[in-house]
Amino acid sequence: MIRTVPVTAGLISFTLLFAGCGGGGSGGSSEAQPDLSGVIDIESGTRVDSDTADDRRVDLATANNTAVSAQTLPPGATVGGYLSSGSDTYANFFQYFEDAVDVYAVDLSPGDRVSFQVFSSPEDLLPAGAAAPERSLRILKQQAGTVVEVASQSASGDLRPLVEVLDDTFEPGSHLVEVSTTSGIPFRYVLSLAGEGTASVMNTSYSTPPFMIDEAVVTLAPASGNQPVIAAMATSQRRELGRGAWLLRRDRPRNLATMSSGQRESARQETLEWVRELQQQPGVTSAEPNYLYSSQQVSPDNDPLYSRQWSLPLIQTPLAWQAAPSAGADIGIAVMDTGVFRSPPTATGDWHPDLSANVQLIPGQIMDYVSGDLDIDREDSGQRDTNPADPGDGKARSSNFHGTHVAGIAAAVDNTQGVVGVSPGATIYPVRVLGRDGVGSSADLIDALNWAAGRNEIDVINLSLGGLGPSNALKQAIDAAWNGGNGKLIVAAAGNQGTDEPTYPAAYPNVVGVGAVDGGSVRASYSNVGQSVDVVAPGGDASRDANQDGTADVIVSGWGRDDTGSFEPGYAGLQGTSMAAPHVAGVYALMKAEVPTLTPAGFQSFLVNGDLTDDVGPAFEYGAGQINALAAMDAALDGNFPITLGSSPTAIQFNAAVLSEQLVFSTYPEGESVTITDVDPGAPWLDVSEPSDARPLSLTVTADPTQLGGDGRYMATLVITYQADGAPAATLMIPVSLSLGSSSDERNAGRHYVLLVSADDERDTLEQAVVSASRGRYEFAFDEVEAGEYFLVAGSDMDNNGLICENGEACAEYPVNGLPEKIVIGEEPVGGVRLSTSFRRPTITSLGLPRVGFEGYRLRSGPKSKTGGEPIRNVENTR
Repeated sequence: MIRTVPVTAGLISFTLLFAGCGGGGSGGSSEAQPDLSGVIDIESGTRVDSDTADDRRVDLATANNTAVSAQTLPPGATVGGYLSSGSDTYANFFQYFEDAVDVYAVDLSPGDRVSFQVFSSPEDLLPAGAAAPERSLRILKQQAGTVVEVASQSASGDLRPLVEVLDDTFEPGSHLVEVSTTSGIPFRYVLSLAGEGTASVMNTSYSTPPFMIDEAVVTLAPASGNQPVIAAMATSQRRELGRGAWLLRRDRPRNLATMSSGQRESARQETLEWVRELQQQPGVTSAEPNYLYSSQQVSPDNDPLYSRQWSLPLIQTPLAWQAAPSAGADIGIAVMDTGVFRSPPTATGDWHPDLSANVQLIPGQIMDYVSGDLDIDREDSGQRDTNPADPGDGKARSSNFHGTHVAGIAAAVDNTQGVVGVSPGATIYPVRVLGRDGVGSSADLIDALNWAAGRNEIDVINLSLGGLGPSNALKQAIDAAWNGGNGKLIVAAAGNQGTDEPTYPAAYPNVVGVGAVDGGSVRASYSNVGQSVDVVAPGGDASRDANQDGTADVIVSGWGRDDTGSFEPGYAGLQGTSMAAPHVAGVYALMKAEVPTLTPAGFQSFLVNGDLTDDVGPAFEYGAGQINALAAMDAALDGNFPITLGSSPTAIQFNAAVLSEQLVFSTYPEGESVTITDVDPGAPWLDVSEPSDARPLSLTVTADPTQLGGDGRYMATLVITYQADGAPAATLMIPVSLSLGSSSDERNAGRHYVLLVSADDERDTLEQAVVSASRGRYEFAFDEVEAGEYFLVAGSDMDNNGLICENGEACAEYPVNGLPEKIVIGEEPVGGVRLSTSFRRPTITSLGLPRVGFEGYRLRSGPKSKTGGEPIRNVENTR
């Protein structure tokens, strides 16, 4: 889209914060109107590290590397920064500088969380073979003149975030947050501080889930007449997935195996353009890429030392078996995964000995859904069939046999050899949806789910997979399976990225997302938090021995080998939310075998009410808590299905700009009648409206700062008392916080480079200015700009690598970050342009489609100086 910005009458008078020398940026006179001018607003709570590499480059850095020099942050701040264990130059000759420690002073309270996310420069700018950084996050408190460590985390290798959630034992007050590195490459970071229940604050990078090139999943309106609409689309292949969803493949012959990385990136971008065109077709309600997902395991280990099933007693499974004599008999668990070990992997092969008695196929039904390039089935490569055996891949260590491991956790038979599953009497229906390297496509998964929704044999579906983008067609398939006549409980791995960004399918409402804990019931370092986690279960953590049994906390289950030329059954110790999910699926099977009337909605009601779990930590990390098989059996056998009330949002955060929030309530099970009988605001500075009579129930909460003494952070608990027909009264507690005193004048996202970028595919920087924050915003202006079409962007270069708007850096794009539009500059001045900068990034839901291939915008710079050093920036100024 091209947008012509109207000239603003009464143009604002600017103090230009840049000096000019070439490339647009001349100050001009106060009387002359610049060709283009405007304001960049800074998101509330935004701060920048005071000694970034960009600051060091121009000798404007202020050290913040000790408790004495700690940089003060407001509650709920998001701060962008830079760290490096050494000094050197990037491949483009820009410099980076040593800065191994940054320290911040901030007030923290129980329920708060601190996240530390790290981002590196593109590989082609870094030294060959450079190692990922060693990094740590520490929370410190000054006591009696000394600094005491309250909590800490460290990591090396991958750049997974570090997240510290402060539990109820945490002492509120002033603390120091220290982030540091000891070795490895220089990096940018975003440090986020958030209160209890706050929505995701870790979306500081563009989410780019993988997808199939030249494929799309299209959902048609019910009245569109599917066949004519689909037939009218120029595609070489089409396959119906059920419930109005179709997989389309366009006729673009490509040999993906011979493509360079650049060609693949171009093909991905072309695919997204095609999907955008499909979205505009008549009769199409949604069109999306054919997203890929993967198994959620971490590094297999076949060491026989990992032979102890500590996870079963941790969740009270042996005691639960006494209350569940059927042990899950006649309950069907669909394990949608890589298939199950069979030797050989043909229709006549033998299943893994720990699973053989429980594996069941449905005659004549397709149960191997992996298709196309992802299929490595040597029987019928690329095709679907009735044999869901894991075909293996001939490698010693890989993601193959992941489904065997998952199935064993849920329902390995009790045969005095190997391992025992949580529900050893349940029936396993293996459904193969993961192929090459443990990866599957959303089209294959949607098809499998739509098939399973109509099968009465299946009671629970286990999805130890994730990483999908938000898919409308997938959500519809999940909802159909959950709500059908024989509704299926759908259990999914919450993901291993250590983030609070929603991961799918776990984050969907009708999915039980399962996070992972170690042998001491502590969240595993890799396990996601937030919206994707409804409950936690043992998933293991190979870096810990929390139960002190002398071995690492991994989950042992069935496995297989095929790297010797033959298929041999075996066992392996793994870790991951993939391992946590089948524990919950197995518990549901135990419950339903004894109480056949149990439904997914009934299970969810028990879960929300806290009847199935042990309280092991904050809900943000642990959801409803750690699954307890004995408590689950007690709840099911009691037969008293609770009617509970939940709210959205689950917690309220106010600040000086946001002083009102609407709470919308949901009942579990859905559709039950609940009456709110009393509301206690919990503090005199809170006012609550009368509950609405309409459905869904709702009320409005308003904060009144005039009743408070001044700046600071204030906490309260809103207590909602409610009652269902014939049931005793119950309460719902909602934490409320109010932060005052963070003036907008203090907002700062670092020196910003404002660019006019060419409107072609090259995105060359044609004009450049540098501005600094003043009164909580940036003001910019360009003069002597040639008429034409441009993209207007701005951002920080904290690591001084010559790129702005990289993941983890502040970025503004006109008019909306992530959705830049062309701006037209003509003969008349264009004024009053407004942008907003932030370290956050929009979600795929906001963008509509992933943003692939974006690595930032290149700064305009001159040649290296004669004496060496980095290139000279075209435009400079003081901070």
